[in-house]
Amino acid sequence: MRPFENRYFKFEIVRPGLWLLAEKTVRPLVRANVWVLEGEDAVLVVDGGWGVVDWPLTQIFADEERPLWFVTTHSHCDHISQAFQFTSRRFGHRLADPVLRAPGPENTNAQPWSVHLDILDDGFGDLGFVAGDYGKAFRPAPLTDPVEQGDRIEIGGRVLEVHHTPGHSKDSITLFESEAGWVFPGDVLIATYIVDMLPGCDKREVLGSHQRLLQLPFQWSFGGHGAPLDRGKAVGIIERYANRKAQEGVTL
Repeated sequence: MRPFENRYFKFEIVRPGLWLLAEKTVRPLVRANVWVLEGEDAVLVVDGGWGVVDWPLTQIFADEERPLWFVTTHSHCDHISQAFQFTSRRFGHRLADPVLRAPGPENTNAQPWSVHLDILDDGFGDLGFVAGDYGKAFRPAPLTDPVEQGDRIEIGGRVLEVHHTPGHSKDSITLFESEAGWVFPGDVLIATYIVDMLPGCDKREVLGSHQRLLQLPFQWSFGGHGAPLDRGKAVGIIERYANRKAQEGVTL
């Protein structure tokens, strides 16, 4: 693979074998990370972004001969919008499948929240994006490979262990690559604010998922939003979240 950039997107390498696709149309504060892992047999795209503009896959992955596989960490709007483009294999927790089969404004949490998030970044007003309509045009993308706790996704030379880490949503999963010491926890552990008040969120489940994540020997966490976290920073975020929830009277 090679770097790519145009007006709407930037695709760059982060670590050997790990890339990040950024949707430049979306404000950095709410922009969702799209992590891309290279394997010998396949390229695995982790999450499907906001999709304000459809991804030009043939340009981003020009001359790529390996199949493009997709996995969603959870079925919220900013992580599944482009899942339909991946026609080879689509992974996700089995609880995400009903949403991906018939995604809409409500079951993806696109509405009523998008109106209040100021999604569009400066300089893209010409796109005609209407926040109140966001989610109405999502396209179905049924999972080909529903996964659960303990399953593995093998892409050739890389093995991603699946861990069910609910709390931000019932269908949230974390991918753990033990050889590299990397986790991909979606939105249950991120550098920015951990959202726990949407429909389907459960604060106690977030706390429990955090404790299970700490049992994994990861060194870096590549979450669904914000910058990557080394283990020390990830532990600090987990501790601060637990302290805030304790003040609210929420504990395990």
